[in-house]
Amino acid sequence: MTKLVTVFGATGQQGSSVVRELLKNGNFKVRALTRDPSSEASKSLKELGAEVVKSNDTDSKEAIQEVLKGSDAVFALTIAFAQNETDVGKKIADAAFGAGVKHFVFSGLPPCNKISNGRIIVPHFDQKYLVEEYVRELSESNPSFISSFVYAPFYYQNFKSFVPKKNENGDGGYTISLPSNGKPMDMGDVDNIGAIVCEILLNENKYSGVVVPFSGGALSGPEIANIFSKVSGKSVTFKFIPPSIFRTFGFPNANDLASMFEFYNEFGVFNDLDQSIASKITKFTTFGEYLKNSNFKLD
Repeated sequence: MTKLVTVFGATGQQGSSVVRELLKNGNFKVRALTRDPSSEASKSLKELGAEVVKSNDTDSKEAIQEVLKGSDAVFALTIAFAQNETDVGKKIADAAFGAGVKHFVFSGLPPCNKISNGRIIVPHFDQKYLVEEYVRELSESNPSFISSFVYAPFYYQNFKSFVPKKNENGDGGYTISLPSNGKPMDMGDVDNIGAIVCEILLNENKYSGVVVPFSGGALSGPEIANIFSKVSGKSVTFKFIPPSIFRTFGFPNANDLASMFEFYNEFGVFNDLDQSIASKITKFTTFGEYLKNSNFKLD
């Protein structure tokens, strides 16, 4: 029987990857939730065969529950920095449970506060983990409501913002500046998340209660710079920016991001989670492959 999967944030980076992979697999029908069904991104999902439905995570639980009716499974996520993620995530979980959804897949992140014994607080990580705990409680008290979890690494796509800058001394070289100077940082192409979620949905009992973190590779700052150099053909060096300095830069969410890098530097992106699960599911894009595929260039 073909399963109906409802995907939140369907036009976003994670959601669109999940929608495309599920439709490509052929075992699923997809209901794609979006704030704007008339957008070009929404239209492209509809052309692929998705049922595109207007829905907003700020809607009431009752409204979301109505949208989820008939769904066998849900892929859900909460948007960093844009909301109280814990409240929104719990509302979505309650709506899914109320709608009779059998399998709830949530995109979460490690609990920095818990792992660091309260020393490092990263709201967009910690709030997601509170949602995960709540979803697990729902599953434990209601065995027919299966839950699974996927953790994404630091996106390669973030380097559209953290781009190497041309050196001011005129030597023709470039510098990539990051607050990363501890453990190698797990990174990955967010487009790879679709294959993980598809596998989880195809094998709900196998992945019941399981966290699946994925990574295209763990790289140090100098290794990141070296790959930029190889792909661009330009000299790129790495410069470490202490998180304490990064906090003062004044752009949106600098404080939270600085804390995130503090956590990465000490504990790694996933701490001690088992990454071998994901490696058995699909082949992940390396950083060099991502840069080449995106036609990365330095002017």
